Amino acid sequence: MKTRIYFLFLFLLFSFCCFSQAQMDSPPAPNPSLISLQHFVTKVKSSIFDSSLNILRYQPANNIHYLYPLYQLLGTENKFLHLYGQSGYYDQLSQATSFTGDYAGALEYQRMSDSTKPTEVELRQIGKSIQQLKDIKNTDAERFISFIAPNYRVIMLNEAYNKPLHRAFAYSLLDNLYKRGFRYLAMEMLNPQADQELSKVTNKTGHYPTEPVAGELIRQAIDLGFKLVAYEDPQAAEHTPTERDSIQAMHIAEILKRDSDARIFVYAGYGHIAEKSTSPDFIPMGMAFKRMTGIDPLTIDQTDMCEESNFSFGKAFYEKYLEKYPVTGPSIPLLNDEPVNITGTTLYDLTVVHPKTNYRDSRPTWLALSNRRQPVYVKPNSRNLFLVQAYYQFESIGSVPGHAVPADQTYFSTGKGYYLLYLRRGLYILIFRDLEYKTIYTQHLEVN
Repeated sequence: MKTRIYFLFLFLLFSFCCFSQAQMDSPPAPNPSLISLQHFVTKVKSSIFDSSLNILRYQPANNIHYLYPLYQLLGTENKFLHLYGQSGYYDQLSQATSFTGDYAGALEYQRMSDSTKPTEVELRQIGKSIQQLKDIKNTDAERFISFIAPNYRVIMLNEAYNKPLHRAFAYSLLDNLYKRGFRYLAMEMLNPQADQELSKVTNKTGHYPTEPVAGELIRQAIDLGFKLVAYEDPQAAEHTPTERDSIQAMHIAEILKRDSDARIFVYAGYGHIAEKSTSPDFIPMGMAFKRMTGIDPLTIDQTDMCEESNFSFGKAFYEKYLEKYPVTGPSIPLLNDEPVNITGTTLYDLTVVHPKTNYRDSRPTWLALSNRRQPVYVKPNSRNLFLVQAYYQFESIGSVPGHAVPADQTYFSTGKGYYLLYLRRGLYILIFRDLEYKTIYTQHLEVN
């Protein structure tokens, strides 16, 4: 166990159920927009995409196109089911819908991708293990991590690729980590190739940075003064998983060689940050980094204890845990002043338990991003509208069309025809698109 830093005063200060959020709408029903989109690409205009492609394209013709992978997956469903299998197909659908701002759809498709279901006996055993937990205190995760951050040179946090929620939580940590001396943000998602763009968010920043919440995370880091580091293995496709993760670890370690006082916030996908291996033939990046440098990083998992957890029985653990310990904000479970992992894993130091998502007019309220953004309703004037996008005016003017990343976007409309976006104060260019992703019209917007 790492050095005990969780004294009684910390227990008294932080061990409360996290900040309260008002319960908003229930999760939206399956979105009719996706039904209409599938009808459009199969019955109305199947020629709108190249049906011969066997790989998904988010940037056809080198321009970001948020509907194109949905055209492919919904328009040639049987082909991609055959190529990816059922689990892989719905996982790709989950990622594609998350890019459009449809979080409920992303969760639903992940639910459909999960082929591992616990038996009734296993569910009872999980329920029993949760009921045996006594005296758990859930402390505010952002404040807790901020408090212990000065004890570490390297903090590693993971994400699931289809859950912008995880990027919203990473966003919430940036201010305090910067105040505590962290100056490097090393991200797996950043483009490691020679054409990378790390001074602003464009289609050259990386694939996942084109997801709007990821774009906001990177913009905020740049604004605060973080130095972005692309640590992914440029030849990852040619290497084994262990080789890839070892190269990732080496790239992070090189930061410390160049800057002996460096403090690094590492943001990675899934189990790359694990400090132990779950397979004899795989060494994850976190474990490799520890071996290379002798530095014990603080590793924080947020993929297990969230909606539609990312390990086989995680959803059952999550549901049972929330029944006994309902949390209203991202939380760290403590037992006797020490962090405890509810699922029993020893791969990470801390586990973040996320509450179930609250929705406002079908949009997650966590899109407010630590209250830096506000809900803005937009009333379009076209019946052919499908997707509403808000681009920062300063990024759009003079940029190549299709290379900018929206601050937010949605294809959900309210009962009165409004579209809800979450935006910071500033000047925006709204783009209103139809089912063909063609621009119907644009509009300038100022958010005060």
